[in-house]
Amino acid sequence: MTIKLKKPAFQNTPETAAAAPTPASKARFIADGDRRPDTGKLVPATFRLPRPTTETLEDEAGRTGQTKTAILKAAILAYSSLEENEKNKWLLESMKL
Repeated sequence: MTIKLKKPAFQNTPETAAAAPTPASKARFIADGDRRPDTGKLVPATFRLPRPTTETLEDEAGRTGQTKTAILKAAILAYSSLEENEKNKWLLESMKL
């Protein structure tokens, strides 16, 4: 048993023509769908720190046996759990370094 459906009658108006995707946007859409999802990989970052700060970071990494990245992650995690006033206090203290 087959069912016959009526096809809708579309009019080629400027609104429908503008809504039609371009070949480039189609290709971009397909490429985005083919990409693997973000797996939480580390992203390299470069920044400058004063020498005493890097020495403290290296000393702490050596003392704990962790990497400098792990020490920085722990510091950022501790910073993010502070109250707003404490964050402001430590931001001002960091300007003195």
